[in-house]
Amino acid sequence: MRPLLASLLVLCVHGLAAAQTPRTGRVDELKQLSIEELVDTDVTSASRRTERLADVAAAVTVITGEDLRRMGVMSLPQALRLAGHLHVSQTSGAQYAITARGFAINTANKMLVLIDGRTVYSPVFAGVFWDVQDVLIADVERIEVTRGPGGTIWGANAVNGVINVITKSAADTRGTFVNASIGTNQFGPYAIRHGGRLGDAGSYRAYVKTRFEDSHHLLTGGDAKDDFDHGQAGFRIESGAGKGQVFLQGDLYTGTIGRPDGGETNLAGGNVLGRWTRTGSGYTSSVQAYYDHTYRRVPDQYRGVLDTIDVDADHQWRVSRHNLIFGAGYRRYHGDDSVADGSLFFEPRERTSHRFNVFAQDEIALNPRLFVTAGAKLERNEFTGFELQPTLRARWTQARTTIWGALSKAVRAPTRIDTDLRIRAPGGDRLQLTGSSDFKSETVIAYEAGYRRQFHDRFSMDIAGYVNRYDDLRSQEVRPGEPVTLMNMLNAWTRGVESTAVAQVTPWWQVHASHAYLWKEFSFDPGSTDVTRGASEANDPSHLFKLRSYINATDRIEIDGYVRVIGSLPQPRVDRYAELDLRVGYRLRPGWDLSLIGTSLLHERHLEFRATVPETYERSVTLRSVWRF
Repeated sequence: MRPLLASLLVLCVHGLAAAQTPRTGRVDELKQLSIEELVDTDVTSASRRTERLADVAAAVTVITGEDLRRMGVMSLPQALRLAGHLHVSQTSGAQYAITARGFAINTANKMLVLIDGRTVYSPVFAGVFWDVQDVLIADVERIEVTRGPGGTIWGANAVNGVINVITKSAADTRGTFVNASIGTNQFGPYAIRHGGRLGDAGSYRAYVKTRFEDSHHLLTGGDAKDDFDHGQAGFRIESGAGKGQVFLQGDLYTGTIGRPDGGETNLAGGNVLGRWTRTGSGYTSSVQAYYDHTYRRVPDQYRGVLDTIDVDADHQWRVSRHNLIFGAGYRRYHGDDSVADGSLFFEPRERTSHRFNVFAQDEIALNPRLFVTAGAKLERNEFTGFELQPTLRARWTQARTTIWGALSKAVRAPTRIDTDLRIRAPGGDRLQLTGSSDFKSETVIAYEAGYRRQFHDRFSMDIAGYVNRYDDLRSQEVRPGEPVTLMNMLNAWTRGVESTAVAQVTPWWQVHASHAYLWKEFSFDPGSTDVTRGASEANDPSHLFKLRSYINATDRIEIDGYVRVIGSLPQPRVDRYAELDLRVGYRLRPGWDLSLIGTSLLHERHLEFRATVPETYERSVTLRSVWRF
């Protein structure tokens, strides 16, 4: 605890020093969003339409592009660490377990993740491969994290929440951007992006970036040999402002991850996404389509190819007291998963999936202060047929205060791991583990309530509480003479409280503090023989505490700090730890910034999640130079 208190003291001392510094020159260039601007931030992920953060009937955190710049963020998982109530653990190499409200495992499977509306949730393994989710961080406008079920709007797998990464328009990224970074255990990201006008009213941008990360250390002290190289390029073109707007964007990437045997895992893929939006008097219509291709090969173990085609349309209509949104969508997956080692395989090897959905949601203004929202999504998947995901929400808003409550249902649809995976015993044909064609969708019924208030121009707070009931969670059933079978005999209750406070301590010092408490209890259906007792589906801390501090020390110098305290993980055991990130930024001249960034400064190395082969993650120091012209 002493290092943590010392680190907080350092931030306060810098603040006192800043108080004695004359305020002259271009201070506005270093300005953090005010409390008023933060609560007025527009969000779209909670209800699929634009609304003020202060008026949302859900638990939402917004990480702005300015937050990412001020904290020296270099990757999406680093960015998500800033979200107050997300549990972010580095599990191995460039892979992370990221979740809210519990159920952290190596491939956390209860958070739906979108990048500009394109889902990156894997229908093969469930969860997200964070090692290939890369964007140019300077192009991120904001990241919206909605905690709690989002199935009514976004569909299956939005069980505990939705993460939506929203990038800037091409019109906002004209000019040239160059980033160069070098650190104690990584090189890069090195990135260049250029944008400009396209015709009379349109805009474009194109970028290329690369990064290299050294291997980490095993808990035993040995070399994990998981060095990581990644390169990516992309573009965006869009029409100008008007009633009808169109944009098209895409990315290509390739990378490698080292392996203990000296080989390399090969990664590659690409995507292209287009969206047409038309806005008129009282309505907005949108049609989106994308194609996504991923390739992953682990020598002598696994080769997977996945192609996704998705088409989605919605219409928003505001009339009288109603704010109605409805739409439909279709998604096609085609996966080819082959394994070189005959002990592990998928049956069938190839699978083509067709998924359809329709949804509708209506917010009704009962009076100028009281609003009720009702909606549902009907979705069909290839494993369990039709699934209904409804929600009922209410909010009362007066001046700077909002009180809200919600009752929702969401599902996690089965994946190929749940249904098609087979593992043979070494040297024979007998199965050790098998998926089940009868695997059901996991479900949650969530009860939520929240209170949000801006007390004055210098302080705001947000509190959310929830009680969740989970049924048909994945279990590993053992029967005499039979392989371990993946079934749905695990259930759970969770409850928790999440709180956030933002204070403008002085005009030049802003502080964000958050805390999350989680309680959970597992139970099994009668007759279950699962010996894991739920440990294979969740390993969560009871408490998360995070503190961010932004200081404009002078008209050229920024001093920013981030403290996180993560409670102990019960099984497999990981001790409680605290870490500190610091950034000192210096503006050499308009358009040229230097930053010295330290991450995980309180320990030489530390363990965040105990995977099959536990790895530790090191303290690092990075020097970054950014040019904009």
